[in-house]
Amino acid sequence: MVRVEGRCAAAFRFLWLAAPVLCLLAAFAPATAWAQAQQPSAVLAADPLRLTASTEKATLAGHFARLIDRDHSLGFGDALRADAEGRFEPQTIFRGAGQTPDVHWYRFDLLRERGAPAGWILELGEAYIDRLDLYVPDPALSGDAAGYSLVRMGDFVPFSERPMKTRLHATQLTLPEGKPVSLYLRVESVSSITLRASVYAVPAYAGFQMTNLLFQGLFFGVLAILTLGYVALGLLLRDGALLAFTAYVMSVFTFYFFSTGVAAVLLPDMPGWLQNLVVGCSAFLGVAAAASMWDRILDLRVHYPRLHRIYVGIRWLALLSLPTAVSWTYSITNPLILLLATLSTLTGVVLSIRQAVRNPADTSARYYAASGLTAISGNTLTQFVVRGSLPTDLLFADPYQIAVLATMLCLGSGLALRIRTLQVERVRAQEESAFATKRAEEQRTFVAMLSHEFRTPLAAIQGAAQMIELSGDVRTPSMQSRVRRIVDTTRRMSDLVELFLSADALDQGALALKPETVPLDMLMDEALDGLTGADGESRLTVTVETPERLLRVDVPFLGVAVANLVRNALRYSHPGTAVRVAAGMDGRDLVIRVADQGRGMTPEEVERIGSIYFRASSSKGTKGSGLGLYMTQRIAAAHGGSLAVESTLGVGSVFTIRLPGVGEQETTGAGERLATPPAGRLPVQ
Repeated sequence: MVRVEGRCAAAFRFLWLAAPVLCLLAAFAPATAWAQAQQPSAVLAADPLRLTASTEKATLAGHFARLIDRDHSLGFGDALRADAEGRFEPQTIFRGAGQTPDVHWYRFDLLRERGAPAGWILELGEAYIDRLDLYVPDPALSGDAAGYSLVRMGDFVPFSERPMKTRLHATQLTLPEGKPVSLYLRVESVSSITLRASVYAVPAYAGFQMTNLLFQGLFFGVLAILTLGYVALGLLLRDGALLAFTAYVMSVFTFYFFSTGVAAVLLPDMPGWLQNLVVGCSAFLGVAAAASMWDRILDLRVHYPRLHRIYVGIRWLALLSLPTAVSWTYSITNPLILLLATLSTLTGVVLSIRQAVRNPADTSARYYAASGLTAISGNTLTQFVVRGSLPTDLLFADPYQIAVLATMLCLGSGLALRIRTLQVERVRAQEESAFATKRAEEQRTFVAMLSHEFRTPLAAIQGAAQMIELSGDVRTPSMQSRVRRIVDTTRRMSDLVELFLSADALDQGALALKPETVPLDMLMDEALDGLTGADGESRLTVTVETPERLLRVDVPFLGVAVANLVRNALRYSHPGTAVRVAAGMDGRDLVIRVADQGRGMTPEEVERIGSIYFRASSSKGTKGSGLGLYMTQRIAAAHGGSLAVESTLGVGSVFTIRLPGVGEQETTGAGERLATPPAGRLPVQ
């Protein structure tokens, strides 16, 4: 297994190094040696394409010549003179010129043999080109371009003004019999120029279009189904990977919908600049969506944080390049973004293969790897075609368009397996959660029963210890101290049992509150009774506003809640520091605040306040159960109120209980209560 992983790692490193080299060659190499070998250097003139009665389709490859106008200075008359001077270079294959600002002139040579029909159709096999100006011989015309008429085609020509209403740029020709004819074509475009040209017999033209039209229908149909299906699943499952995949599919759909000429047919007379904008933006958006998709399906944020940041950077770089889609900088940003997209896809392939090797049961990783390899192969092949290293008529459609269809199907299959895995894991998690809940309920019932059974022996122990203490039989200080420890310990255990049982009852809804009407000062007396010993008396500062105000609350339970806060403040703050308790009314809302100068808590710990058994890190070394604040929060919630916490580490904490609407309506006159507290109550400051 180690040997296999080592070989895989070596292969990954080779792919990683080879892919950028191939991309750079595809992007910048003008032509390969193979392409150059197809063009004989001794050819001085292109032979005309001979059209016979049996010809149904014929390519003009090998029957044309090309002239590059780098400074845009040649008109048609200048092109004719350049041809007469022999400046047009004969070509044997159609090759892409890449994204170039140069103007390209083509001369097509045709010869209609005797017996062949006069009418033919010339099709220029590239839908996404800005301007195609075709000069056709016409003896009826005169002038600088004597004998030629101009046929305008291209994206910047409204669809209604094109010579033929077809997806690709096409026009009808009428050729003289037995006489060579030269057609001149001027090509200018901000997009890549990958021109190819063919001549069709008029009756056979529709039949030859069927293969490409069927492929386009299959392509857009599959992408539309994937988009509708996965956007619904992504929204339903709230899965980022599915939504990113859907965005990627939609961007590819939009790109080819406009670049293959389908949009021109369905949305006639659309401005050319708008088509350039949509095509360029959809390409960049596709790169951004693909980066997000790989980031999520491989969970890079968790497993590879640095790669996650790189993919986020690629996504933002692609989005920031959107404005360049209609400017001259597109010829710079497009190859750069394309190279980054290829490298990110290659990285995704490597990680997918690595994941598949480490976890053979993960079938989806194999589909991810296959989709990435298919996309890289198609993209590399397309770039070789665009840059002129391979002929433009190599396949019946754009190589990347063919590859992307297989890529989408592989990705869709992998994500479908991912959905199934997520569903299985979700069902398993639900089953485990149900089992854990049942187990917790059983444990809760057992502990509650056990705690209930503790009451009797604890009461017996405490009573016996108190009797020994009161009998006077124990006179030695050490024995008296031990008896006192027994009494205190049993009392704490009894309080803990009562607290646990009360919290459990509130949590289960089995304990109903019994509200009664009491004045605010009496409520505070009940709550603070027993906390004003020697230490508490000196440290507590109690402020009660409107002590006579009547409230309707469950006094015992609310007293437990307040006592828990005060007890914690005394326990977890430094000895000698003050603990301030303030109670008052905000309209009809009761507000009780307990402030200490203790150790404080972090924001993360504050968020967990009220969780059962939770104790902050500052409580280490101090006895406690983690039930006090949980109980306080449950009591406040049972009254329809809340417990809020403000804490600063090393400074202290402020706990606030707010119970809305528990105050009785204020009365005046004979029914007004005196503000003087009855005897025996805590002093109010």
